[in-house]
Order: sequence, then structure tokens, then C-alpha cells
Amino acid sequence: MNRRVIESVFLTGNYRIRDQVSTRALILGGDKYGFRIADLLMRNGFEPTLLIGPEDKLPATSTFETIQGAIRNISGFIGNFQIQIQTSTDLRDTRFGFIVAAQPANRLSKIDSFVSSKSDKIYSLSEFKQFLDSGGKLSPKEDGGWQHVAFFFDLKGSSEISQFDTLLSILDRLEMFDQLQSYVFTRNVKVASAGLEPRFRYQRQHGVVFFKFDQADPVIVQNEKDLKIEFVEPLLKEEMELMPDIVVIDEILTPADSLEPILKMIPSSPACAPYLQPESTRFCGVETQKAGIYAVGPARGVFDQESLNADVDAVRVSLLKAMRGLSSTLYKQTAFIDHSRCVFCLTCVRLCPHGAIGFDFRPEVDPLSCEACGVCVTECPMSAIQMCCDGNTVSSDQTEKAPSQDTNTGEAGKIKLFVCSRSGLQATAKIGPNFLTDVEIFELSCAGSLDPDFLLRIFRAGAAGIIVAGCFKGNCGSVYGSTLAHERVVKTTKILEHAQIDADKLEFIYVAGNTPDRIVDAITRMRKRNTNGK
Repeated sequence: MNRRVIESVFLTGNYRIRDQVSTRALILGGDKYGFRIADLLMRNGFEPTLLIGPEDKLPATSTFETIQGAIRNISGFIGNFQIQIQTSTDLRDTRFGFIVAAQPANRLSKIDSFVSSKSDKIYSLSEFKQFLDSGGKLSPKEDGGWQHVAFFFDLKGSSEISQFDTLLSILDRLEMFDQLQSYVFTRNVKVASAGLEPRFRYQRQHGVVFFKFDQADPVIVQNEKDLKIEFVEPLLKEEMELMPDIVVIDEILTPADSLEPILKMIPSSPACAPYLQPESTRFCGVETQKAGIYAVGPARGVFDQESLNADVDAVRVSLLKAMRGLSSTLYKQTAFIDHSRCVFCLTCVRLCPHGAIGFDFRPEVDPLSCEACGVCVTECPMSAIQMCCDGNTVSSDQTEKAPSQDTNTGEAGKIKLFVCSRSGLQATAKIGPNFLTDVEIFELSCAGSLDPDFLLRIFRAGAAGIIVAGCFKGNCGSVYGSTLAHERVVKTTKILEHAQIDADKLEFIYVAGNTPDRIVDAITRMRKRNTNGK
């Protein structure tokens, strides 16, 4: 196979042995948070480089390197990322140890959802804030009448807490203007952040009128000179009209488009796109599914100032922790590829949830990126991948924590319960041992490591039934490990049906550490099936 063709397709290619760990950190940003992260990392012994967009302004002075450009390509692993950066003058190939995605959010206007054309009386929330920041004033009308400003918030699509924070800040500033009345048309006020509830109550008590809609939205009617808002007052159920001088409409916040090169290098990114971090409690703070890459604020789907401030310090803590791991000579359990069996199909490269497998002349597993989930072991069509720990290798149909997948199929006549070490194991520990006398428990590093062939082998050995317990969707530490496990159980069930074996004796369930009742219910169902079968 042509090596050049391979490398042009797979961005996770170009595997290189980590000969030296780089303390350089590339921060993708352009606002105050990117600058704060760069400054904080520099004061903690790292060498930060701040990459800002071509449209952003270079700072007049800074104590760290700042580049104006865009990422074109990324490859490599924690401590040794190779990154191509396109500037206005050249294409740079640079080595970094860490990548921090801290770009400001994209702001998509909702104005088109309410009016067919934008007028000088209609602003987006950020546009109106910029108008006030630049010294714009709302003076009383020449005829002595009052100015009326209407805000549309959370009416079309869910709005972020940070947008409500901005709205309250604008309302605070409008208090300084005489003869001005503000109105807020909304479905839900977002006060689930420190200080927002009392600020919201203050505005209500000081004259801002809030209309909360459960059904029909207010409608904006435009003519050449004026705006009119038609709506049914939510409490009185009466049709009303408002002639505002200005309408301000909130926006949709999304991650920056410049995240795309990072998303492309992580096989599991489609499961969490457009964000860089899965929506899961398994990924705490700013860490992502790929070691060495960190997501701040919008990159991981949070936009409020409180979370952003917390993320800044979390980056420092995470990078210091990572450096300690990189400096250690004790590596955790990891996958190992037997190149005498490997046919270079790159199934493992495409499927590894953590982007821990790359290739040059042959595939290689990066030991500091591998999470030992076992997904690659089960998916390898040539059984060329093994799990190893403390220098010892285990065959490709085994894992260190899953004796269930070795040649020992356990005792005949018992219900076999396979549990993920991160969820089902904790749930099972909460079940009394007397209830489990006819149950044999097998721990898996991830439900996604379970081999369908082994399930069939257990049935042939006389199992009374098999229950596979995986993490709930969206809460899997291997991103899609539970999904793969469910698909394999379905596949095995069809094989059992074709072989005229009781397929009801194989079941997949979703569990969490605090849902032992789901395991109890599944075991009870399995016992009833066995009793009815007899």
C-alpha cells in the first residue's frame, strides 16, 4: 500500500516514538481567556504560544509568543504534537506538547427567525452591547415621549445562561437613561448561575416588564418606518400590541469553526461534535477523550463566565498533572499490536475512541494516550492486538480485568453478568450477596471490549443466561463503547435465533453506579425465563 496515499487520508498518521516531551503549549484563542491561559501557563513553567485568528488584532506587547494564523493539520500524541500553522506569509511546521482550545464562541443571529429583513431598529444582543460599549446613547424623544426597548430571549431555540447574563448587564446600563422602558419577551429566564437570580429580581422590581410565553410566540410586524410587536399577554390572555423603538434579539452560541482540525484527528469526535468534549461525567473539567488536548468554555459546550473562569485554572492543573505522567517511567495498562498478524487495515486507527493509535510504516499504540478500554482488541479482524500490563501480555480474547474472556467460561448453570468497571461494578456492589448466589460476575474494562464469539462460547458451556451491563448512552468513558456492546449483543442474539437457541437468555441493559435496581430487575427476569423454560 502506498505510504503517501495513506498519510494523505488519515490525520492520525505519522506516528513517532516520543523521544522528548515538549513543554510548549499551543493555546487557540483570541479573547481575554486565551491571554489569561497563556500567561498562567508561562508562570508555571510551560512555553505558551497563543494562536489568534487572522481577523483578530495582535497584542501590542506580550510576554509570550503570539501567532496570527490558522491550523491546517495536526498529528501526533500528548507531549509530541506536530502542527501546521498557516500565517499570512508562510506555512509553519511546529512541535507542541499540548493543545488548548479556548476560542471565543461563534454568535449566530436569530434575527432571521423573526423578521424577513433587518432594519436599523433591530439589533442582535452582541450588536446592542457593542453599541453601548462604544458610547451609544438612547436619548428621550423630541416630543417628550418615552423610548421603548424590547428584548427577545429564548423564544427560538434554547439560549445560554451567558446570554441572560449579558441581557441583565444591558438592563443595568439602561437604567441610566431617562424616560426609557424595557421589556423582555421570553420562554425561560436562565438564572442557574451565581448571582443571576437576585439580578433578575432586581430588574423586575425596578420596572422591567417580563412576558413569559408557554405557547404562541410574539410576532414582529415591520413597515417602512415603525416596528410593531403583536402578542397574547400570557396572564390576561388578551391580544396586545407594542410599538418599540428598538428590538434586541438574542443569539445562538456555538464553538468556533477553527475547532475543525482537532475534531478531524479524533475518531470519536462525531459522537460529540460540534463540541470537542463528550457530554459525559466521565470527562471532568477541561479534559477531552484524547490525551494532551483540552477544551475550554465554548469548545466543550459551556459559555457562562463562571465556568470560563474555572476552566482557566483547570487548564493549569491538568497540564501540570499531565507533565507528571509524562515524566513517569511507570506506564499504565495499554494495548499492544502484534505486527506479525497485522495486515495494516487500520480498523484500530479509525475506531479508537481516544485517538491513541497512529501509524507510520505500521500501526502503533501510544501508551500515554491509551485508556485500555479494549475496543480495538475486539474489533481487530486479525486478532493482532493484545492488552498488556506490568510487562505481561494477555491474548487478544482477554483483558486484565475481564477473566470472562479467557478460556475459562465459569460454572455451568449460572447466570453470567458482565459489568463495566466504571458503572456496573459499582452498582453490583450495592446488591446483597444472597441475591447473587446463582450469578457469576465478570468485570470488563469497558462493555465495548466484549467479544461476541466469547458470548457464544459461554452459551455452549451451559450458561443459564447472560446479562451485559454497559454505561448509559452519553456516559461511556470510551464514548461509544456501550453502543458497540449493544450492537454486538443484538448480533449475537440473531445468531442464537438462527441456531434455534433461546435468545431471550441474552440481554443488554444500561446501568450507572447508582442504578443497582436495573441489574436486580434483569436478574429477576432471567430467573423467570429459566423457570418457565423448565
